[in-house]
Amino acid sequence: MKKYLLYFIVLVLNLFIAGCSKEDDNTNLKSEYYFRFKVDGNQVEYPFTPETQINLTGLLDYDERMQTYVMNVGGIENIFESMTNTLTIFVSDTQEILTGINYSNISGSSVTVPYFSFGMGYYDSEGNLYITGLNTVTELYETAIVNFFEITDTHISGTFSGTLIWYDFNGGTNVLVDSVVVSEGKFKVPRY
Repeated sequence: MKKYLLYFIVLVLNLFIAGCSKEDDNTNLKSEYYFRFKVDGNQVEYPFTPETQINLTGLLDYDERMQTYVMNVGGIENIFESMTNTLTIFVSDTQEILTGINYSNISGSSVTVPYFSFGMGYYDSEGNLYITGLNTVTELYETAIVNFFEITDTHISGTFSGTLIWYDFNGGTNVLVDSVVVSEGKFKVPRY
C-alpha cells in the first residue's frame, strides 16, 4: 500500500517539476491540450495554462535500473495549490507501453494488466485522495482503465475511467471512507 502511495507522490512531484521547468512560450498550444473527466457525473476540466504554469503533462521513459517502461499522465488545475484538484495516471510495465491497449489494474477479457504497476489518483478540491492500484495481496481496489490513443514526441492522448477509493490509513488499518466514479476521462497533454 505504501509503495503505491509513494508512486503517486513521485508522480505529483514529477508533474510539479515539469511544470516549473518548462522555459519556452507555449501560449499557442493552449487550445490544443486538454484534460477533462467526470466525477460522480459532475464535469471537471483542467484547462492548459502555459502562460503561468505547465499543469498538463505526459512523461514516457524507460527505467534502466528497474527495466520497466514508465508512463505518467496528469492534469492539475493549479500547480501552486498542491494536493488539490489533481488527477494522475501511472502505468509501468516490462513491455513497451502501446496505443490502443486497455491497461487496467484488474484482469479481464479486454484489458491488459501491467506487470509492474498501475495507479490512478485523484485529489478533490478539499485535498482528499482517492486512489486505485493493483490488487496485490488484498482486494483493496475497484477497476480503472486507461487507453492511450497517441504517443508522439510532442504529446500523449487517451481516455480513462475507474472507481477510486479514499482510505484512512491511520492506525495501521485500511478504513474505507468514500469512493468516487471517474468517467468519460479524456486527455491530450504535452509530452516532456
